[in-house]
Parts: sequence; structure tokens; C-alpha cells
Amino acid sequence: MAVEITLDQLKEFAKNSDRKKNILETNPGDKVKVVKPKTQGDALLESLRINPMTFGAAFAIDKANKERKEKGLEPITEDDLKKDETTAGREFQASLAGASANILEGISNLLTIPVDYAFDTSFTKDLNTVTRKFVEDHGSPKTLTGDITRIGVQYGLPSTLTLKLVNQIPKLGNIRKSYTAFRKTLSKIENKFLRRSAKLGTSIARRSGQGGLALGAADALVAEPDRQTLFYEPVSEAGKTGRDLAAARFINKLKFGAEGATFGVGFALAGKALPIGAKYGLYKPGAFALGLGAKAVDKVVTPVSKVASRIPGIQVPFKLANRGGELLVKELGTRIVLPAFGQPLKGAWTAKLPDFAKWRTFSTESVKPLEASLKRLDNKLAVLRSMGQQTGVQYSLNTAARQEIKRAARRTEKLLESIEKRSYNLAKSFEGRYNKGVHNSPASQDYYLDGVLEFLKGQKTLAALPKDLRVTAKALKTDMDDIRKVFGNLLPSGDLREAVLKNVKGYMRKSFAVFENPGYAVPETSPLFKKAKQFALNLINGKGGAVFRVQAKKVYGGPGVSQGRARELQAEEMVREILRLGKVDMYDPIKNLNEIGKLIRMKNFIATGDELPTVIKNLLGQQNNLKSQVMTTVSSMVTQSTNKLLFDKLAKALQQSGILFRTEEAAKRAGIMNPVKVGKAQGLGAMKSLLTDVRRPYYGASDLVEAITTSKGPLDAWIQNGVYKNLLQLKTGVQYGKTVLSPETQVRNFYSAMMFPLARGVLGGRASATDAIAMVADDIFNAGKGNAQAELRLLDNINEGIKYGVLDENIVASELQAVLREVRNGTIESVEGLAKFLEKNPLTEKAARLYAGGDNVWKWFTYNWYKSFTKDLFKGNVENARKWFREVAGRELQQTTLTGQKVDINEAIRQAASWYTRNTVPTYSKVPLAIQALRRTPFGNFVSFPAEMLRTTFNNMMISAREAASDNPELRSMGIRGLMGLYTTLGGVSLAAKGLYGSVTGLGDNEMNLYKQYFAPEYQANSNLLPLTKPDDGKFKVVNLSDFIPQSVVIEPIEAIFTKLREQKSLGDSDMLEIFFGKNGPVQTFFESYITTPIGFEPFIDVGRGRTDTGKKIWSDSDPTFGLEGSKFSKSFAHILRVLEPGIVTSSRKFKDAILKQPTPTGVVRETSDVIIGAGTGLKPYNVDISEALDYKISEFTRIRSDVFKAEDFYKFTDVKRRGGDVIVDEFIDIQREAFRLQKDIYNSIQAAKEFGLSDRDIKKLFKARKGISSKTIRNIMRGKFTPVTFSETRFKKKIETLRKREKEQDFDYDLSKRFIFPKNKLKRVIRRLNRDSFDQPFYYDRPKDKDLRGSIPVITPDVGIASIRTPEIKTPPLPPQPTPVAPQPTAQVIPQTGLTASETALLSPEEQAIRLKQRGIA
Repeated sequence: MAVEITLDQLKEFAKNSDRKKNILETNPGDKVKVVKPKTQGDALLESLRINPMTFGAAFAIDKANKERKEKGLEPITEDDLKKDETTAGREFQASLAGASANILEGISNLLTIPVDYAFDTSFTKDLNTVTRKFVEDHGSPKTLTGDITRIGVQYGLPSTLTLKLVNQIPKLGNIRKSYTAFRKTLSKIENKFLRRSAKLGTSIARRSGQGGLALGAADALVAEPDRQTLFYEPVSEAGKTGRDLAAARFINKLKFGAEGATFGVGFALAGKALPIGAKYGLYKPGAFALGLGAKAVDKVVTPVSKVASRIPGIQVPFKLANRGGELLVKELGTRIVLPAFGQPLKGAWTAKLPDFAKWRTFSTESVKPLEASLKRLDNKLAVLRSMGQQTGVQYSLNTAARQEIKRAARRTEKLLESIEKRSYNLAKSFEGRYNKGVHNSPASQDYYLDGVLEFLKGQKTLAALPKDLRVTAKALKTDMDDIRKVFGNLLPSGDLREAVLKNVKGYMRKSFAVFENPGYAVPETSPLFKKAKQFALNLINGKGGAVFRVQAKKVYGGPGVSQGRARELQAEEMVREILRLGKVDMYDPIKNLNEIGKLIRMKNFIATGDELPTVIKNLLGQQNNLKSQVMTTVSSMVTQSTNKLLFDKLAKALQQSGILFRTEEAAKRAGIMNPVKVGKAQGLGAMKSLLTDVRRPYYGASDLVEAITTSKGPLDAWIQNGVYKNLLQLKTGVQYGKTVLSPETQVRNFYSAMMFPLARGVLGGRASATDAIAMVADDIFNAGKGNAQAELRLLDNINEGIKYGVLDENIVASELQAVLREVRNGTIESVEGLAKFLEKNPLTEKAARLYAGGDNVWKWFTYNWYKSFTKDLFKGNVENARKWFREVAGRELQQTTLTGQKVDINEAIRQAASWYTRNTVPTYSKVPLAIQALRRTPFGNFVSFPAEMLRTTFNNMMISAREAASDNPELRSMGIRGLMGLYTTLGGVSLAAKGLYGSVTGLGDNEMNLYKQYFAPEYQANSNLLPLTKPDDGKFKVVNLSDFIPQSVVIEPIEAIFTKLREQKSLGDSDMLEIFFGKNGPVQTFFESYITTPIGFEPFIDVGRGRTDTGKKIWSDSDPTFGLEGSKFSKSFAHILRVLEPGIVTSSRKFKDAILKQPTPTGVVRETSDVIIGAGTGLKPYNVDISEALDYKISEFTRIRSDVFKAEDFYKFTDVKRRGGDVIVDEFIDIQREAFRLQKDIYNSIQAAKEFGLSDRDIKKLFKARKGISSKTIRNIMRGKFTPVTFSETRFKKKIETLRKREKEQDFDYDLSKRFIFPKNKLKRVIRRLNRDSFDQPFYYDRPKDKDLRGSIPVITPDVGIASIRTPEIKTPPLPPQPTPVAPQPTAQVIPQTGLTASETALLSPEEQAIRLKQRGIA
């Protein structure tokens, strides 16, 4: 309903709106005059005041002058102004200061209100006291113009920003298109006056909605708490503190927002100035002042977090919360569970617990019971930790090593990619010139690549290469020279070290397929095998083959076997042995090659593989291309060098932390019962390390030593199984197609990833998102293009990003690629094809890079933001960095890096920024061991992502709380910023969007909860749905924000609790087990990603039962089993293909169907605009039709009459001697109870449909369209009355007839009366009791019964138990002899509150009930 404002009301409001009463009727100029500065010093200050960049300096000088005057000292500058005089600069300064203070208080209240409400603190009051004092002293202009400026700044900018957001609403869907088309229609009106009037009306309507939203949001945000209102009476804040003040302030903000929206609508014609001016009593608003204020606010508004961080004592509650959490988890939680891990109960509560991080250094073999128990407990927790059983130092060193290997490989790969692209371009260029006759012969890409390979080997000079290849080829050679030099220097003395150092500038290993492809095999019938066999035969028959000839005779000779045949068999076995040696894991292929060399009697050391005979190189699958040889050389050398440095550093660090010991005796003295030597460590290859030195070994507990030297996963053996691998490959391949190969998912991945930095408040000018996008785009698309020097600068950034673990860590892409690699590295050749195709195909590889790029943009942005922040925080001092690492990161900053460089301030900044990024943004390498194991199973969907969202959300909260408790105000500010960011992503964003769109559409949380509960698809039960349009006859447009906000996986289990509570309330239930463990409840929602049927398996399960989970039929029983069309097989095959198709196919079909207006199988026609929006943003708007949804509900109602009997053995012969009489009646009541629940759900759905605009008439039409529903039933359901389901007399009579027939056939008497088998009258009495029972009441038999029936039943209290109730003695005459009973009559369950069974309550009269109670001795 529109609100009418009279002129008198507006004037009265305007008069009272300013505390000084100096606006409107009293001319401010009569009291205060604006004059020019009267002194030279004040003139200088005036110039500072009117400049937004320098007015702060003027403010400081004014403050100093005031303090000096109070102390009786001479001021710095003299103003010589009277009390009724001021200057323009002073007014501007006061207006700016007042507006800024009010804005900051309003925004800060978003933080203080929830804190005060939760902890009953007084931050809101304290902030208000400080702000009001500041405004009174420094922010109160004395003139009309000054107040106009203050209000313009305070409300102008927020409402402008809000208006920009509101203006985006018409751009969604067809709203803008429809509006424009309507305006064009109006242009056709011939009458000029009517045409202009119509256009003006539509413009006013549009601007009214936008202006109302904009000013309403601004008013709610920045209005000062004590301002006057016109339409809404604010809640008094007088005398309130803590939680009460927080609640009052929050309610008032809502009221200010509502009033602001009213004024924004009422004054749409006059634009922004008039509603602001009228609302705050400004009769003559000044456009100049408004514009000036809007510009000034940009320069003076400081981040809210900085203001909040300087509130005295704000860190105290965070310190208490951190300490409380530590006590709860470590002290209380640990002591409760410790006895389960071997610690005596008394010791668990009396022992002093060491720091949590120390538990990882203990051993289960320790002689100290507490340490052994804590280690056993820690081992269980380790599977849920990113670092597993490693200590902090151990994990950081291992991570640094892994990232260094990854960095070198990625950089080399990028340089090779650039060289290949540039070589290709050169080849194409020469091909074009050849075709035009410019050159005599074409040059191929391989020609240029071979030239680069010769250059890298030192066989060609740089000048001999084309200019386009020189920069990148030189960079690659420089990298390789450095790698070769480090590798050679770290190698132990021997042939390999000598070979490498002798040829540092040209050492290049040969690449062989036998080492790189686990499925590599050479058939014995192939030419390769035959030629190798001939080579071996020549060796056997040759000059040095005497040993082979003796062996051939010994092993293969014998009766009937000629000498030649024995030697042939020996030669075949030699070839097999060569291939076997190639597949043995010797940690360095050079070892394999030298073993092969020994077999074929080669005397010289094999340093590269090129020394082998050509026939053997061919047998092993030699690869002569540039990329293979470079990657083989780099990967093996970098891996071995890095692992040596890692293990050397680990040896020292673990000895220092008390995990490893130099002697066995030292380990025993430390409490280790059976210490073991540290043996071989994986990944060293030809290297030797301090950790594995057999001459000076280290000792430690066996469990800790194994954790250090092995990296075997829990399912490594399983993954070799062929069936298991095929299941895993199917799951991964389908998931790959639905994500990496889906354009819509690619786009959504990019946009939703921006929520990761937002969750920590990481937004603003410290880093550039544009630069991050440009860098990632160049990385993906521009290799080998443009300026080569610029490309090297790009590689430096990528180098840094990968080295510090912030790039190429996308959860989904990394998970899929890791599983594919694991599948491909197995032994079963049949699964090789798909895994290799997805992993290595250029198109799928580019798609995977693009998918990871969506993450890389925001991780690179976040990393650089934190670099800027920590640079300011550390202030160039490494000691400040060390303090931060101890307090926030929880570990020490190492003195040197893995490669031995000293850690300076720049390195500390990079490491700190990396720590922040990797611990607050989902990172694949941080996935816990348990999830890594689950990822390798054929169950669940993308299990790493929800696990990482839980980890990072928890980390965001803990890190922010730790920072907010800091004594450093900058760090404290970051913590408060982080908490605000977390609030925003966990609910603030969706609340803002819902509030904004809800005010436009009229669909708030209540309406959307009704939609989700009664009409939405089941999978959206806990989703975050946003309405985009107003409901029109029950039709509106919706988008699912849960698809866009990654934090939804954390929010939805919590939302599920409230959803189930609403559901239970609407049905009149209160089953806590159902609330938590029921369908779509919090437990199922939480574990859904880990236990659901994988995407790839769903269609096979569907076709097995002939329908989908949603009930859609795939095939019918009447369909033939086989056939090209219409058969079960063809329909099943089509369903499987449709479900498994890659996302790009699905998206293409959606576009096609939308353009051609082709309905979906369910009859929905997609709108082209919705499909475009989905493809462009990842958010998919869709149409909701409440009428259709309700029609589906009503169709369910028609099935209720039969379905409610399905779960019961109502008419069956089960337990026939017991199931009769009252037992049948009780079952019938249970059936009615279920029917009541289902009908009530439909009744509630009808009431919900009315909220969306459906009328009774519309709903009745839907009922009448369904056959088999009587008018009486329709009237009952519409009026909220229950229609009981009836029983079938025919089936009961049939049951009786069957029993009598069986008695005759078997010559056996069941001795069951007809009334017992079919208690007809009692069943009818149940129906009469329930007929037209109201849905507003609980089910009749679940209600407490009348007082008169309960009055005679003794009240059982804790003092008077059942046993103490006196049972009256009933005297009866002795019975005559009785026949032996055939079967005991069933005893129905007695309800304690009534003393009767459910059927007795329903069927017996009050007198009969009294008799029954008397018989039970409780009358």
C-alpha cells in the first residue's frame, strides 16, 4: 500500500531533523556568518582544509592549536574569528569529518552488533560514545551549506554505489529487453501529451524502485542512531547496553532502511538530491556541495577494520575465545578420549599435556605411557591433517622440495612449448615463402627443433639458430647448465659424476618409452623384437660369447634340441631380460641402462643412454625429439638433486627436534624401546644423503622412520587391480567431462573462485585482478607469441607462483589429473586409452589448464595482496617476520632455504604470503590423507573440494581470530577484516542479494523456504535460492546461489537443520533423529559428496531398475529386451549416453534447443537469455511454475490410497494367529497416521501455493483435472480436513475364504474367529473418529486424551514408581476346566499416559474403557 506524505508532515519532520534547529525556518546566516580567513596563518590552513588530500593536516593543526590554547600557550596559527563566524574551509572540514565518522560507525556496527549480541559485550555503545564525542567536537557544521555537504557525503556515496548495483537488475534475463520494447510501443501513441505522459510514467516507476532500494540500503547502513524518523517509530536505545543495545540498534537499522526506501520511491522524479534533502530537513539542497562531498568521501573513508582494530580492548574477547577453544579441545577433549588409547584413566586427568605440535615427535614404541598414548591418538588425527604425521618443519621442507621439482618441470615445459610454437611459426612462414618461390625448399618444424637440441648439447652455436628462437633457447640452456652443474656437484664420486661435470654444457640423457610408459611392451612377433634377437644371437655366437654359449647349452640344450635352437632360445630370453631390466624401478634410469649394458657385455659406463647399440635403443623405445630428451634430463636431475638437499636438511632438523639420533644408545636413552636404522629413502636415485649414510647411520622409532622414508598410500595396491582401475577410470573420465570439458562449469569456476579471497576480506588496491587475469591468459594462450623477453618475464612470475605453491593447485583439475596418472601408471593395458587421451591430448590438456587458470587468477591475486600486506607488516625487519611466523603460522622461520640461500626479508615476505594463500584458499596439495585415499575409490564426487572448503573455512576463522587477538594493531585490523570477509561469504553476500532482490520481487526468505520445502527439486532442499522476478500467476525466475558460492558446502549442512525443523513443524512432528539423520538432513548433507553414487555409475544403476532417482521412466516392462528402437536395450543405451556426455555437448544442445524452442522431455522450453547468462556467468536462471509443481504434488495424492498400504502387511497372512483384532486396528491407525502426514503435506503445499499468487479456483482446477478424486475429497483437502483411507472388505473376505479353504485342505483348525481376522466395526470406528479431522491439530491418536479419562490413572512420579502402585484384588469364582489354547492372543502395546492401547482408546466407550482400566488394576 502506498504511503501518502502531506506537506505539513514533511515540514514538521524537517524542522525536527537537526538537533541545532538551524535549518529551514531559522536562517543559519542570521546566527553564523561565513567569512574569509582573517589572518595569514588561517588563510594557509584554509587552503589545506578545502583539499581532500590535505585536510587531515589542517585537522591536526587545529587540534594542536586547541590543546595549546587550553594550556595557555600561543597557538601555531591564529584565526581571530568570533563565535558567530566561520569559514568555508572549516565548514567543509567539519562536514567531511562528521560524515566520515557516521559512515564508519554505521559500517562498524555490522561487526559490533553481532559480537555484542553473541557475547553481551559493549562495543556498540563504546563505539557510539567515541563517535558522538568526535562528531560533537569536530564533525558538526554550523551552516546550512555545511550540513548539506555532510549529508551529501554521508548518504550520497553509499546510495550512489547501491543505485549502481540496483541498476544491474534490469540487465538480467528479459527484463531490460521487455522494458525497452514496451517503451518503443509507447512511442507509437499519436497524441503527444499522452505519449509523453506514458513514457514519464514508466520512467518514474522504474526510477522509483531503483531509488527506493538505493536510499533504503544506504540509510540502513550509515544513518546515525539518534536521528529523527517520520513513518517508523524507532526502538528506544536509552539505557540499553550489551545484547539489548545490539538488538535495538539492529531493529532501528531495518527501520531506517524501510523509511529510506519510502523516500527514495516518493521523490523519484527529483533524483537523489530532493529525497535526501527533504528527508533530513534540507529545504535548499546545494548541488555543488553534494558533488564536492561525493568526491571528497573517496579520499577520506578508511577501511572499517582499521577503525574497529583501534577500539580499546577489542582484542580481549578474541584472546579469551582462542584460549577457550584451546582448553576445550586440548585439555578437556584429549583427556576424555586418552584412556581409549592406552593411558590409565587417572593418568589422563592428572598428567600435564605437552603442546599439540610435540605429539608428532613421539613414538607408539615409547617407554613413556603418556607419549605412546598421545602418539596413538595423533596417528588417528593425522589422516585428517594436511601434513599427516609430519612435524611442521618436516612438512615445510617436504613441501618446498615438491614445489621446487614442480617449478623446474613447469618452467622447462613452458620454455619448450614456446620453442615448439615459434618453430612451428617459422616452418609455416618458410612454407609460405617456398610456395611463393622465395625459397628453394620448405623447412619443417622438426628441423628447427633438432637445431635447438644440438645447441643444448653444445653441438651448435646460438648464432646458428634463427633469431626468433634465440632468446628462449638461451634461457633454456642457461637453466639446464645450472641444473647440470648442481646435479654433478651433488653426485658422489664415480663414473656418472665424472661424465656430467666433464660435459656440463652439453650433458643430455636419452629418453626411452620403456621408462616413461608403464604399459610399454614389444610383441615377440614384431620386427623390433626380431632384430634385437638377432643382435643377441650374434653376441652369443661372437668372439666374446663363450659364457652365453655355455649357458645356452646348460639351460636349453638336451635331447632333441639342436645347438642352434638352444642358442636361439637363449637369445630370446636375453631380449626379454633387457625389457624386464628396463621396467625394474632402480630410482634412476641410468642404473637400468648400465645393467642392460652389463648384460650385453658393454665395457664403458653408460652416462646418457646414447652409448647403447641402435638396435637396443630401438627395442627400449628411444625418443629422439627435443621435448622428451630435455624433460627426461631435467626431471631426473632436479628430482635427485632436490631430494638429496631435502634429506640432508631433514636429517639435521629431525635430529635437532629429537626424532632421530646418532647412535642406538642415544635413541634408547630418549625412551625408544627398539630403535631402528634409517635405511633407503625414495627419490635419491644415484645420490647419497646424510640421512641414509650407512657408515654413520641415524636411529629412530620404527613408525617415525617409516613415515620419513616412504610415501606409499593406503590404496596403492588396490589401484593395480584391473576391475578396480576400470571403475576408477569411468568415474574420473565422466567427472572430467562434466567439469573440465564443460564451458558453463569453466566460467562458474572462474567467477566463484573470487569468493576465496573475499572470505578473508582480501580485496582492494594491494593487488590487481586485471594483472592476474592477463598473466594467466598469457600462460594458457600466448606461449611462443609476441616478444620473447616479455615471455621470460611472464615465466618468472609463473616460476615464483609454483615455487611457493600458489599456482596450479586447483582442487578439481588436480584431483582428476592425479587419478588419471595413477590409473595410467598401472599394469592393465586395456585402460590405457582413455586415461592417456584425457591426460595428454592437446585439447583436453588446454581445457584442464584453462580450468586451473580460473583458480590461478585469484590465487595469484591473493598471493600478491598478502605480499603487499606482509611487506607493510614486517617493516623491512626479519625479526618482525619471525615473530609473525611464531604467532600466526605456528612455526619457526628457517634460517636458510632448501637450496641453502639465507632467508632475507624478501624471502620471508614470499613465504608468509604463500602460507596465507595456501591455508586460506583451497589447495590440492593440502588435501588430508583420508581424502586422498577416498579420492582413489570409485565412490563420491570430487571429494577433495568439500574437504578443502572445510579446512580453509576453519582456517579463515582461526587465523582471523588469532590475528584479531594480536597486540599489533595492523595485524589486529587484518583479523577483523578476515572475520568480516568470512561473514560476507558465509551469509552476507546471499543476505544482501536476497534483501535487494526480495524488495523488488516481494519474495523473501519465508516465501523461498516455502518453495524449497514444497515445490523445489529434492536436491535443492538446502540450497541458497535467489528469486529474480516477481511471481506472476505463480511463475517467476530463480537462480541457485549455491552453485556460485563455494562456501555453500559448509553452509548447507547447517541450513539442513533449519530446513528439517521447518519440515517437522509443518507436519506437527518433533523427531530429533529424523531432524539430524533423516533424508536431506545435516548428516546426509555433510557426507553427501563423500558417499553419493559417482556421476559415472548413476546411469547404469538407473537402467538396471528402469527409472531414475526422480522417478522418470527409462523403459517399461512391456518393452522388448532387444531391438534398434523402442527396446529396453536401446532406451538404456540412449540414457547412458545422455548422462555421461561431456558438458560441452550438453551446453551445445541447450543452445540449440533454446534457439529452436525445443521443449525438454518434461516440457520446459529454455529461454535463450537464460542459457546465455548461464554460459557467461556460470549462474543458470530457470523458470519456476508453482502451478505445475503443485499439479505434480496432487498427482502424488492420487497414489496415497494405495501407497500407504504398501509398507504394511495389512491384507497378508504374515503371522496370521497373532495379527488380528486389536493388532490389525493398530496397524490400520498407523496407516491412517501416514495418510494424515501425506495429506497434510499436500494441504501445506496448497497454502504455500497461495503465497505465490495461486487462487482457490486455480487449485481446484488442478484437482478436478485428476481422475479419481471426488468433490468431497477436494473440498476436504482445500479446507484442511483429513479424508481417511478406507479398507477393502473384499480383500478381507478373500482372506477369510482362503484361510477356511486351507483349513479344509490341511484338515487343520486355525481357531480364528471372523471378527478377529476382520475387525470390521473397529476399523469403521477408526474412520469415523478421523473423518474431517483438522490438519491444524496433531493426529487424533497422538493427542493427549480428555482429562476425565486420565483422571483415574495414578500419576507416576520419580518417588512413586510403577511397582509401588497397589493393584486391587479382584475376587472371582474358580473357572471350570479350560481347553488347551491353540495360540496366545496378541497383546497390543499399552500407552502409559492412558493405560489403554490405541485401538481401545479409539473403539471403547468411556464406560468400557473404565472397565478395562479396572481389569488392569489401575482404575
